[in-house]
Amino acid sequence: MLNSVSMDSIYQSTYDAKKDREIKKELDKEAFLELLVTELQNQDPTQPMENKDLVAQLSQLSSTEQITNMSQAIQEMVNSQMSLNKLQAASLIGKTVVVNDNTIVLQSGVAEGLNYGLDNSSQVYLEIYDSKGQVVYTEDLGVQEAGLHSYVWSGRNSDGIMMPDGEYLYGIYTVENGQMVSNSGVKSGTVEAVKFLDKELNLIIQR
Repeated sequence: MLNSVSMDSIYQSTYDAKKDREIKKELDKEAFLELLVTELQNQDPTQPMENKDLVAQLSQLSSTEQITNMSQAIQEMVNSQMSLNKLQAASLIGKTVVVNDNTIVLQSGVAEGLNYGLDNSSQVYLEIYDSKGQVVYTEDLGVQEAGLHSYVWSGRNSDGIMMPDGEYLYGIYTVENGQMVSNSGVKSGTVEAVKFLDKELNLIIQR
């Protein structure tokens, strides 16, 4: 009498057998213990494993287990810290914050004011760039004292031509020890939402 066998069962059996034969790339504590037990079962009775060798292998097993436990503890600590950071970030919603920002929006021919801080008194230069990174306007703002400063761009380029509406970048540069140093602009606004992208905190701000 012939018993019918489905092709699905053959494929599944072949898959399970192959899966059982897969080689682990990393030796965990279970594999290490299984290897040690197999070695003890198959040792030559006339030349059994010396005590020092057994102790050495047991020490390796203990070290492997400790490293595994330590890795798990560190991962749990990292996950806990990430959760705490998200809770702290969520508490910023609805609050006014100040962030580094070197963008300026020109709308209906009117540019929003830009703000920047200086740590020391210095000669200050302004450069404004279009979306392609090309300089459209430069100005020597003269010597300014340390502290927070504001500036309103006319919306025109260095030739006096009105620029189209859009978002521009600006750079504030000071002179330190004979070299030009870039300073970051600042903006304030109310946090509407927070997002984590690639483990980095991003704030969505209403200006």
